[in-house]
Formats: sequence, C-alpha cells, structure tokens
Amino acid sequence: MTNHVFISYKHEEQDFVEMLIRQLQAAGFPVWVDTEQLRAGENWRESINAAIHDSFALILVISPDSKASQYVTYEWAYALGVGIKVIPVLLKPTEKLHPQIENLQYLDFTDSARPSWDKLLRRLWELQGENQPHSVTIARDAPPIVTSAVAALDSHNAEERRSALKSLAQNNHPAAYAALVSAIQHPMRDVRVDAGFLLAKQTNYKDAAAVPGLLDALNDEDPRIRTAACKALGDIGDGSAVAELLRVMVEDSDSQIRWHATGAVSKMGHSAVPGLCAALRDENWKVRRSAAEALWSMHEPEAVPGLAEALVDKNDVVRQAATAALEGMGAGAVMGLIDVMKNTKDAFVSRAVIDMLQKIGSQPGIEAINQWLNRERGTSRLSTRGLS
Repeated sequence: MTNHVFISYKHEEQDFVEMLIRQLQAAGFPVWVDTEQLRAGENWRESINAAIHDSFALILVISPDSKASQYVTYEWAYALGVGIKVIPVLLKPTEKLHPQIENLQYLDFTDSARPSWDKLLRRLWELQGENQPHSVTIARDAPPIVTSAVAALDSHNAEERRSALKSLAQNNHPAAYAALVSAIQHPMRDVRVDAGFLLAKQTNYKDAAAVPGLLDALNDEDPRIRTAACKALGDIGDGSAVAELLRVMVEDSDSQIRWHATGAVSKMGHSAVPGLCAALRDENWKVRRSAAEALWSMHEPEAVPGLAEALVDKNDVVRQAATAALEGMGAGAVMGLIDVMKNTKDAFVSRAVIDMLQKIGSQPGIEAINQWLNRERGTSRLSTRGLS
C-alpha cells in the first residue's frame, strides 16, 4: 500500500527534517524517515527498498552533505528506478547536482524566513491523487450542504476545512452532527482539533465525543490553544482525559497551562477519581504529587484509600500533598480512613492512618483507633500464649 512519504536526507539536516516531519504530519501525511542506525544495520538495503516501494513520493533534501552521501544517492536513484516520484527540496545552495536531479523541478527552501511549505504540500496532494474516498463518511441521504461540507474537510486549503467544520456545527441535521463527530478522527490534525472545540461548544460542553480532539489540542504549539483545551476538558468532565491532563500538569513548560490543567482535573469531580488514584502509584513522583494536589481540592471520599497509601510515599512532597488532601477532607475522610486502618496489611500505612485520624480528631475516628489498638493487643497476647 503506497501511503507514506519517504524523506531522504543527511544527518546534518536533522533540525530541518524534524520541522518537515511536523508539517507533513499536520497535513495528514504519514512519514517514513531513514536513520543513521538503520544504515549501519545488516538489512539496510532491504528495509530501504521496501519503504521506498511503499511510498507515493520521496522528498530529497538537497545540501552539499546530502549530495556527497552514497546512502542518499542510493535512495533517490532507487526511487526513480521503481517509478516513485522524487520531490527535490533545496535546503542549501549546492553545485553540480546529478543530471537526473537537475532535470527535476526543485522547491527552494534556502530562505528560512519564507519556506515553501504550501508548494510542497500542494505537490504531495497532487501526487497522492484526488480520487480517494472522503476521510469522513456520511449517510447517502445526507443533505447536499452536509455532503459538500464533508468533501471540503479534505481540501488542501486550511481555511476551507475550517469553514466546512463551522458549517457542520451550525447545521441541526443529524447527519451534520454525525459528520462532526467523525471529523475528530480525521487524518488532518487541524480538522481533529477544530472539530473537538466546535463539538464541545455546540453541545454546551456535555458531549464526551469531543474529548479526543481536545486531547489532540493539548499538544498544540500555541499556548492559547492548549489553555482552551484544558478549560473545555474540565467543563466536559470526562474521566478519560485525566491521564493526559496529568501529563500536562507535569510536563508543560508554561506554568499557567499547568495551572489550568490542574483546575480542569479538579472540576471533573467524581469521574476523575479513579484516574487520579491510579496516578498516585505512577513511577514519576511529579505525577503522584500532581494527582494528590488535584484530589486535595476535590474532597472525594472515594479517593481516601489511595491518599492513605500515599501518606507513606517515598517522596516527601507527595506525602505532604496527600496529608493536606486528607486534612482538607476532615470528617469526610474518617470512614474511609477507618476502613483502611482495619483492612490494610501494611504496618506503615496503619501507623500513618492512625496519625491522620488523630489529627482530624473526630469521635468516630478516635473510637475506631482505640478498638483497633485493643484488638491488636489482644491478637498479640493470643500469639504469645500460643508460643508458650
């Protein structure tokens, strides 16, 4: 199946190639990239041949370094030999190119301030062909306005795709809603993200079908998009977003976005608790801390067992967050703590829970501690008698 773009380049152009990959993937093109490690392997030639055969185009990144590379030369020559279209991209001025490459029309990327992304994408779309089925399928009896909008979702023009999504969002026909939901799985990332936001707004932030598109938006380069995605996910309140929001809480470089992600998880309430409790056992202490901090403001009794175990976490910051969360619950945490105290087999957890119950100081908690201690003393006496 010929469905990806093969990129042929020299390792010295890695920075440009990473940017190129992002542009292609954002436009919906799968990418296959050679690596120095692969070239050093025994099966390099077989792997390269297969990857080129399975591509519909090869992008040749031209520079003096790539011109001198025997591997790059092999790749573009093999592609031409088996009938794969080669698109030369001139990254750096290079003299005396091979006649086969000289005869091809190259795209000029030597001016980094004005890269020819649009021309490159249009060329790839032309090569990929226009006779493919639409990415979003709809019922045969869908109104013409919906059919036209669905076709426009695959347009090469980003503004046309955006207008098509708005048209679907403004249409009350069931087919339009179904198309908008399906658009969240579209191969083009901008369609998926825009569809997620529009579907969320159209349904007054009540439809969890928008979540995958909004999760995609959490990885956007624009901090405004990431912020909006956090807010929308918090308003929808679907627990499936917890894991990804926790990642944002820990990894995002923008402190404001980390704060918005924490707020989003906190707003989810009960539905977020299972995911947050699972995160309390994550290998990354920052994830465990973020989970405890999110539970801090939620006051959900269901979280008590997980927070109780976190009281003895090996990281003091996690322990402090878990302590604060349980203290914040106050009397609401007592029954859950009593259950943990009675049932846990971990002596350290038992001790930590007793300390917490004493801090909270409610009568049921104190009585439960005394009963538990009396039972433990009785068990100890019985064991001692058995030994004698």
